[in-house]
Amino acid sequence: MTEDVIVVGAGPAGAAASIELARSGASVLLLEANSFPRDKTCGSGLSPNAIALADRFGIGEDLRRLAYPIEQVKIVTPAGRSMVLASKAAAVVLLRRDFDELLVRRAQALGANFRDNVRVVALVREGDRVVGVRTREHEEIRARYVVCADGSHSIFSTDHRPKRSISTLMGWWEDAEFTPGQLEMVFDRELMPLYGWLFPETERRVNIGICMEGQGPDGRKTPLNVRHVFDRFVATHYESRLRGARSVGRLKGHPIVYTRWVDRCTTPGALYIGEAARLTNYATGEGISQAMQSGVYAAEAVSQALGAERDEPRAMRVYVRRLRTRFAVEHAIAASVRAAVSSRLIDGVAALYGHPTVRRAVVQVLGSALAGSSVRASNDG
Repeated sequence: MTEDVIVVGAGPAGAAASIELARSGASVLLLEANSFPRDKTCGSGLSPNAIALADRFGIGEDLRRLAYPIEQVKIVTPAGRSMVLASKAAAVVLLRRDFDELLVRRAQALGANFRDNVRVVALVREGDRVVGVRTREHEEIRARYVVCADGSHSIFSTDHRPKRSISTLMGWWEDAEFTPGQLEMVFDRELMPLYGWLFPETERRVNIGICMEGQGPDGRKTPLNVRHVFDRFVATHYESRLRGARSVGRLKGHPIVYTRWVDRCTTPGALYIGEAARLTNYATGEGISQAMQSGVYAAEAVSQALGAERDEPRAMRVYVRRLRTRFAVEHAIAASVRAAVSSRLIDGVAALYGHPTVRRAVVQVLGSALAGSSVRASNDG
């Protein structure tokens, strides 16, 4: 049997596309290489944009019930100055194991078929058109369209531009000292223009990690040892607060790939979404809301092509244009945040943060950049 759409990868991008496609009435087969639910290395922070999309998908209530609420963001500048941003646009933290499960089960409830432990190893083509997928077990599954959501290491992407990446490493502790409801972003000098963090995940557990450039100025892989940088970061900023804490599990890391210009994310019969299309915020490393939004746009493009509302080439062009329009401002803000950190402008801003007018402006501008959404200062901010 030929499906309308096969979605490869059940992360936030693939699950979001499956939800929207199932809603449109398309027959959808969502394939996942791992056994579900599965752990996924991630900071697990969900921005206001991600929460709004969860509401759109019908899982917002469950998300808020399961997640740890974030009401403040504490920013520590390279000079050690602090700013606490309190806003009405609260974020949350929820382990990807639980969040991805919510999304997949919602897709199933809407009619999508889901199969886990199915590793797709190749796209099936007739001429230059993708007409299905082939699994590791040599099963060939046909579809009118394929949506590729296979992440940063996508084996199907047709984007051959050199990859820009962010390296990450993180660990978990129970009973560390932290401020409830407060996420910490530390712009350590060794990590500039990126940062390290402390994310509370429950009343007892925190996630501490770093993200740093994966390449040097020459485009080659950074010579810095990520583990050594991580150890120095933790010792400098959190050693005293971890003395009574218990380490949980082992350190984990993953690459984040990004682009400054959305391109090469379609081919006849297939679309690429999420990190397979290099859609992440390259100032913060956030990619969950970007993944879900791209899944929505891809689903709408495929639905239009299936329903003959637009011919396929036009639907594909509209998909790319919508991605560029949606993420152009975010990319510009990301570049500005990186520049502000690298030039140490952020230190000067922090020095003036006590002034009410400066505080409101910082919450509006920097808060929006970090949250991925328009942010207003809270009454007590």
